[in-house]
Amino acid sequence: MTNHRVRFIRFRYGHHSPHSGYSRLAEFGAPAYNGEVFTVTKPLPKSIIRERLLWRLAAGTPGYDRTSMAAELQVAWNILKEKGYIYHFLYGETTYHYSGKVNKLRENHIVASFHLPPVTLEKLVQLDWHLPQLSAIVCVGSNQQEFFAKYLDRDRIFFVPLGVDTEYFTPPASFEQRDPDLCLFVGGNYRDFPTFRGLIELVAYQRPKTKFVAVTSPKNYDLIGSHPNLTLRSGIPEDEFRELYRSASLMIMPLNEATANNAILECLACGLPMVVSDVGAIRDYVDPGSAVFTKPGNARCMSDTILSLLESPADRQIMSEQARVQALKFSWPNVIKQLNSVYDVASN
Repeated sequence: MTNHRVRFIRFRYGHHSPHSGYSRLAEFGAPAYNGEVFTVTKPLPKSIIRERLLWRLAAGTPGYDRTSMAAELQVAWNILKEKGYIYHFLYGETTYHYSGKVNKLRENHIVASFHLPPVTLEKLVQLDWHLPQLSAIVCVGSNQQEFFAKYLDRDRIFFVPLGVDTEYFTPPASFEQRDPDLCLFVGGNYRDFPTFRGLIELVAYQRPKTKFVAVTSPKNYDLIGSHPNLTLRSGIPEDEFRELYRSASLMIMPLNEATANNAILECLACGLPMVVSDVGAIRDYVDPGSAVFTKPGNARCMSDTILSLLESPADRQIMSEQARVQALKFSWPNVIKQLNSVYDVASN
């Protein structure tokens, strides 16, 4: 595909299943870009750097820890001894901090992807001197680009979407396999739990046979609360999780903010229609044919939409087909191709 040689510095989050998460970009990208994967796993020992010094070095970058520092030291070591590589930090917020100081040395270049919404970036990026040292920035939401334009030329800031494994996340064999009364909620970050709690009450009151399954961390259970029509789940096997996508009739996603979202892409890939808050970069990924957008924080509007769709199987089937079509745009091979323009600019 390209003459670029790329090394991907990745970190796998525990809540991501084997077929999910941004770290999969490295798996698909390494063969395409003559590269390899540096998986961040081992922290820098305390015998090498004391806790007080680490605290001082990590100031301004929340989440930067011994593991992040070990990854940057590995990158710096490789840059000092080799030439002509692009080093792509997949989680720029927490893993990239100091290695920009050796950017462009020996014709090596550093790129970083960022995932947080602008409002969060404004709070977390307390020291920003490291951002202009990058050769290019990858945004997973178009709403991030304005924030980074303060630090880097716009022609070095790219929107490249999150991908999804469309070979693993697939629709059921037939639309009839879906439970016409089942609504699914997935995730925790930037989820609007008060709105979700309210719409459960409203929908269950008007349509008592409706069932809700929420797959989220146990720390969020109290935020959602209990209800006879609600089942709370966490830590379920990946195949069982996929079957929930395939068996539900609607995905319910009340959000406060959004850039990229694994659950949304997986839901689309499984042909699951969606009711989603119209916030952030959500329209970078979801189109009106596969979802109904509602105003954020409006439980009444969202519940009315849910009730209408649950009583309209023909509409849901059309949306289901469009959801799969939409998801295919974000297959990992399609996303990987878009990185070529990033690496072209970064290496010049």
